[in-house]
Amino acid sequence: MEPEEGKISVWVCREEKLVSGLTKRTTCADVVKVLLEDQNLQQGVSAAMLSGSPQSYCLVEKWRGFERILPNKTKILRLWSAWGHEQENVRFVLLKNDASLPNNGPRSAEARVVQSRDSGGPGGLLKGTARTCWTAAAAAANLSQDKQRRIVRKAFRKLDKINRKKEQEVCKDNGSVEKMETLVHLVISQDHTIRQQIQRIKELDREIERFEAKVHFDRIKRHGVNYVQDTYMVESPDAPAPSDCKRKAERQDARYTAEVLAQFEEYACRCEEVVRLQEELTEREALVESITGEIQEELNQRWMLREEKGAEAAQDAESITVDVPLSASGEADAEDEQLLDKERLKTQLDTSLYIGLRLKTDLDAMRGDLDLSLALWETKESELLDLLAKVETMEMEQANQKVTDDDDDGKEEPGASSAEADPGSAEGSSSGWVEQARGLSKACSTNDEDSDTGLSSMHSQDSDNPPVCESLV
Repeated sequence: MEPEEGKISVWVCREEKLVSGLTKRTTCADVVKVLLEDQNLQQGVSAAMLSGSPQSYCLVEKWRGFERILPNKTKILRLWSAWGHEQENVRFVLLKNDASLPNNGPRSAEARVVQSRDSGGPGGLLKGTARTCWTAAAAAANLSQDKQRRIVRKAFRKLDKINRKKEQEVCKDNGSVEKMETLVHLVISQDHTIRQQIQRIKELDREIERFEAKVHFDRIKRHGVNYVQDTYMVESPDAPAPSDCKRKAERQDARYTAEVLAQFEEYACRCEEVVRLQEELTEREALVESITGEIQEELNQRWMLREEKGAEAAQDAESITVDVPLSASGEADAEDEQLLDKERLKTQLDTSLYIGLRLKTDLDAMRGDLDLSLALWETKESELLDLLAKVETMEMEQANQKVTDDDDDGKEEPGASSAEADPGSAEGSSSGWVEQARGLSKACSTNDEDSDTGLSSMHSQDSDNPPVCESLV
């Protein structure tokens, strides 16, 4: 049984009593006195059984079959806390000093083992070889103070020793648990490593098998299907020795392997170079994009700051003009007007700068589109010229066919003249087609130039409002 702090249980006449309010100065004599006073207040048989002065009673300590008498000056709370984990096996019993036989002497702290009765309480009769629990209380009054102190100190030393042993056992258990955990982690890590090594061995075996199969197929291509039989099993005087064939095959294999390795290394180097160039190109593109974004953001921020400063300056100027009294001189008004003109011109310059930058950006984009459209027109023009050349060849073939038909009919001179006229007409028509195509291409190019000049003129018209803007752009 484990009482609360400041409390202790004492068995009195086979009845458990809970004594509370204990302090570090409370002694066994105080506990005996309190128990006797409590029993005197009660009525009945138990009150009649406990009669006499407190000096005729004592507390007996029992632990796992051992028992000893506690001196009256023993600090009961200190003794109880010294038991530690064994408190549940310790019981205190109130007994009378003369409850034992007169021949028994005083009992020391080294008590003999006395087996208690199974069915009885802690205050019941005990079976022993020479003494009972009642024999120990007889000589309590005869013990001197020095003897009692030695008994108490010895008991405390035993309790400290027991507690130290238990603490050492707990520490050993904790150390063994930590060692077991370390071993478990080590076993798990080793198992993981072994599994990885087994997997790697399997992969290497598969690679070796693939390489052997590749070498086998290469030898079949070079020496035939029965190259092994031809090398080792054919025995003829004309045939070379097996060792020579084997050496030759090994040399060829080594040469082929060296070539393959060289090609593979060259391919790997080129791949690494391509990857490096690609990464460098990506980094350069990202850097260009970031720099462009920062420049654009900086320009926008500067333009906005200048706009805000211009607006604030204009407001300050207006407030100044309102606050100036009517009696101010004309020179002050002129200076204010000059300041206003300066701020206005500065604002216009900032605005024109921002507009010019935006127009430049748009112009660059339009130039790119224009270059793309010009490239498309050139491709279309080349296709058109090819078609015109095909048409000319077809017309020439038709003219030659007509000439041959006229010759077959017997009209040589008129046929010749018509043939001469037809090629001329064909040449004229073909030249007409060519001139039309060239005129179309020139028209396209002039239209492009006009469109370009139109865009530039449009931009210039948009920026005509402030006169300074034209000079900046």
